[in-house]
Amino acid sequence: MSAPTLTESDIRSGVLGLQELFFSTTDRRGVIRQGNSVFARVSGYSLEELVGAPHNIVRHPDMPGGAFRLIWDRLQAGRAVGAYVRNQTKTGGSYWVYATISPLHDGYISVRMVPDGPMFALAKQIYAQAVEVEREAMRTHGAGRREAALVGMRTIETLLQQHGFGSYDEFMLDTLPAELSSKSHLLSLAHARPGAHGPVAEVLEGSRALDRLLGDLIGRLAQYQNLSEEFARTSAHALEIAHRLDRSVQDAQHASDVVADSAPVLANVARVMALPMHDAVNALERLQASLGRLRSDVAELRFKISLAGLYNHMAAAFAAEVVDGAAPADALSAVPLLCDASRTGVLEMSAQVQQVNDALHDIAALVREAAGLLGDFRRFLGQWRILVMRHRVGEAVRDKLQRIDAEIAASWEWMQTLNSLGQEYESAVVPFDAELLQGHLARIQATLVAA
Repeated sequence: MSAPTLTESDIRSGVLGLQELFFSTTDRRGVIRQGNSVFARVSGYSLEELVGAPHNIVRHPDMPGGAFRLIWDRLQAGRAVGAYVRNQTKTGGSYWVYATISPLHDGYISVRMVPDGPMFALAKQIYAQAVEVEREAMRTHGAGRREAALVGMRTIETLLQQHGFGSYDEFMLDTLPAELSSKSHLLSLAHARPGAHGPVAEVLEGSRALDRLLGDLIGRLAQYQNLSEEFARTSAHALEIAHRLDRSVQDAQHASDVVADSAPVLANVARVMALPMHDAVNALERLQASLGRLRSDVAELRFKISLAGLYNHMAAAFAAEVVDGAAPADALSAVPLLCDASRTGVLEMSAQVQQVNDALHDIAALVREAAGLLGDFRRFLGQWRILVMRHRVGEAVRDKLQRIDAEIAASWEWMQTLNSLGQEYESAVVPFDAELLQGHLARIQATLVAA
């Protein structure tokens, strides 16, 4: 007898809990190989009906083809992907999930959860618009499904850009951590089974240890992200003032050239002091570019850590179902696959953490460079002011001097703040012990092999 079907209203009313996770694996063509009891219950199909069927058996007609094109493009490039997906039940009902899918061996592994994050509403709104655009392309312009999906994909990307996301990837990298953070503690509690024993207890203990390690990393990165945002705002202010100051220094050069006949040394010093000011602007511009790249690296790292955390929760969910008698012991055969997917993520994380930590040092060095150059400029400015008074040409440069004085005071204050944040930045190195994480994964797998 098949499980009862759940509609969107069922989900909202709490029949489908936030602590429940869907699981499936497919081959490279999308044919289902495995599924868990939650997937069967919510879809309304039995596991026997699901296994061997194409995964699009649960595809909802109101899902834009462009969303699936975004997913498949990334999977075929060997990358993990996350997306909001509306599915259809066996009896025609519907339910939403946040789906994560990763290439693994000769197929794909997917873990899905109930979406309730801050960007879920935006995704539904954009999908609705993309579906209409696709249908219009087919109805009015005779586009086939493939062509319509391309139109839908471009529509989704354009609409995301209008909402402040540089790309679909940027949106995706934000959504998974947001979705998981609202459920992580609940998932940990839901899968705790203090009375478990034997191999299942070993799996649960290994999962708890991994949960603590990955949770600590996510927490550190969240604090780091807040620091990064403050750093980016401060450096943007410093750069804006430095640009104005650079223009004022150029004005001072022109004014010095006007009185070059009576005070040639003034023009010489003005030219010299313009050099460190120009270089300081250049350093701050490089700092902005480096911060942008670093924020992208951190977003990718948070996504990968969140994905490993989700796979870890899924392994614990299988173990909990076995303890509860909701699934047979052979359901644990999916856990090694989840460990393999997590291990792949750990290797990618390790390289990314090193990249992030190197960037932290480089950015702190750029701040020191800009501060040093600004200090050099201040010293040359002091000499220039003395020469202005000595040669009694204050009237000719007074308005330029007033602007420079105002800008130098503001820029120095911002650079002091930036320098302080730079020191915090450099000390915010992300600790990452890949061997420890892989050791926990290996022990979980070894436990199941021994059993």
